[in-house]
Amino acid sequence: MARLGMNMIHVLCVIIFAITNTSHSLHEKPQAFLQPIRKDITTNIYYSPLSIGTNVHNINLAIDLGGSAPLLLTCAAAAKSRSYHPIKCGSSRCIQAKPDPVSCPTNTSKKATCHKSFSTSFTEQPVKARLLRDTVSLLYTDNGFTYMGGGIDMTMTIACTDVKPFPSIVVGTLGLAKTHMALPSQIVSLYKLPFKVALCLPSPNSGESSGSGSLFIGGGPYFMALYPEDISKIFASTPLLPSDQFRGEYFIDVNYIQISGKIVPFFKKSTKICTLAPYTVLHSSIYKALVLAFAEKAKMTKVPAVKPFASCFSSKGLGRWMMGSRVPVIELLLRGGAKWKIYGSNSLVKVSKDVVCLGFMDGGVNLTMGMIIGGYQMEDNFVEFDVKASKFSFTSSLLLINSSCSQSRHF
Repeated sequence: MARLGMNMIHVLCVIIFAITNTSHSLHEKPQAFLQPIRKDITTNIYYSPLSIGTNVHNINLAIDLGGSAPLLLTCAAAAKSRSYHPIKCGSSRCIQAKPDPVSCPTNTSKKATCHKSFSTSFTEQPVKARLLRDTVSLLYTDNGFTYMGGGIDMTMTIACTDVKPFPSIVVGTLGLAKTHMALPSQIVSLYKLPFKVALCLPSPNSGESSGSGSLFIGGGPYFMALYPEDISKIFASTPLLPSDQFRGEYFIDVNYIQISGKIVPFFKKSTKICTLAPYTVLHSSIYKALVLAFAEKAKMTKVPAVKPFASCFSSKGLGRWMMGSRVPVIELLLRGGAKWKIYGSNSLVKVSKDVVCLGFMDGGVNLTMGMIIGGYQMEDNFVEFDVKASKFSFTSSLLLINSSCSQSRHF
């Protein structure tokens, strides 16, 4: 009897394990979707691997906050899926997508493939794409920290293009813009989740070498290794500004920049947040003032510039994270009074053993906005875009609390 009882307990444990680790067939509503983010150090592109259809696994898609398509693939990559189905004009999915006016001719009985133009951070002009239906597998979490099971398979409208505007490290983009077709919109509509997108971009120099950054869709809580509480408890926030409905990009208001008490003039133009800009880009007048103020306050020896950077210093004695009194803190003073502090780990780029450079770029006098906050300045910072509340929330560097964005979430 004792042996029988132990066998029954073993069977029950196996059943419970199988149920808790199965895909969405037994899991009605995840807390949030959670995808890993990796960085290609050659191109400085942040990307996420995911699977499409029944046979296309772990394809790399660039994280694009300005991408209005849910997934935008090359048509060659999309056609490899055995479950790929073109979306035809007149179908409910085509009508919902609001296709380009000329893509569906009315003077023919033949049903053409539905086409729509999408914005992308890789191109200045919209990219014309074909719409298709396929299964997309996304990882999810029920506790704000670990991946659960093998992922959830969902049928989605995605897009493909015959041009390839992205580098070869990726076969497409994962669009996170505030548009009705982008990935967050489709997911939160399907699963009735909060319209929140959160990013924690990894740095190759911090955290676990086998770890990845994180993309959350659907809200928190958000937990990080070595920090005992929900990370949203240390958020500071500022309003998200309205943006072009077609592009759906994310903008905030920066009132001025301060470096160790010295104010850098910042004329009132909106600031865009863009993961595909490797480094923060500034209007030329702001950039020059920033470089002068940083050099004045830095307690480091200046050295010859190393392209593409214009201001470089000796890194001797700075330490791994390049923090401390020798490296001035760059503060972005935002609408509402919040301060986004940029420490040395996000302001200085190590270009050689003994040289670091200020990781900001001159965008010229024709830049239409004051600043574009790039990926490097966001690494190891946790940020959240609450679209419904029109609110942008952020931490400063997680290194200050002995954490980082590079986490292993498989347990």
